[in-house]
Amino acid sequence: MRESVQPRHLEAAMTQTPASVEHHRRACDALERSTPLLVEAMRGAPGQVRPRGMRWTNGDIAAHMYVSVTEADKAVRGEPSLFDGVELSAELDEQMIGQTPERSVTVLADLVAEGTASFVAAVRAHDGSDAIRLPRATVSTIVGLFALDHHLHGGQFSETSGSRWHGRVADMHSPLRAVLPYAFDPTAARDFRGSFSLRVRGVEPLTCSVADGRLELDSDGRADCTMTADPQTFLLVGIGVVSQVRAAMTGKLRAGGRKPWLALAFPRLFPPVPHGGVLR
Repeated sequence: MRESVQPRHLEAAMTQTPASVEHHRRACDALERSTPLLVEAMRGAPGQVRPRGMRWTNGDIAAHMYVSVTEADKAVRGEPSLFDGVELSAELDEQMIGQTPERSVTVLADLVAEGTASFVAAVRAHDGSDAIRLPRATVSTIVGLFALDHHLHGGQFSETSGSRWHGRVADMHSPLRAVLPYAFDPTAARDFRGSFSLRVRGVEPLTCSVADGRLELDSDGRADCTMTADPQTFLLVGIGVVSQVRAAMTGKLRAGGRKPWLALAFPRLFPPVPHGGVLR
């Protein structure tokens, strides 16, 4: 079923299609499955090491994951939180890690496990469509953001410890589908028309079309531009650690289809989601 998404400046949608309800459920399942793997990766990571492209150490990242999931749990339950009325930003993330002095990845791993369990229980009580006080976001949005964060930071923790991230990459499909509308910038897309097939390796392809400032998910027909990406590289591009140009130059992101040049517009249509601790 195709789904049209409201422009960025409007409030988050308050209705949910059957397909989106199912994707919300799958994203919750994905978050639940990845949590013990994330906790294992955190415990094995050297706390003082900085992942490539990051100013934050693993201890800082772990602190951010703990505080952010705690604040997200409050937001979903309708309690005051640091997300209230503010856009995601590097400044907000810095404020979050300032909420706790703890930097032991082992201690924080247990806190993240406990906080995520509470958060998952809260979001499962919703169909995903409820707006939260994070501007433009719904419950589905924030579930998607955290599910992708598990893969992003799980990969970083694993890389710094010389191990492999064991997260189920296929689980990224539903979270990506939830986050894509949040990242979309309709102002930048005002005079753009084209369609994309996002093919992250190991993940079911995600299709979307953009026409004069509107985004449509699960669009029909052959996509104009096919973008094939390594999963971890795609996530690093998504927060600005790696540029799309660099990812393409290293072969980690490739464009194809009948209009491969449309890939050049992708960072403008879907700019990186702001994240703290990224080297600039």
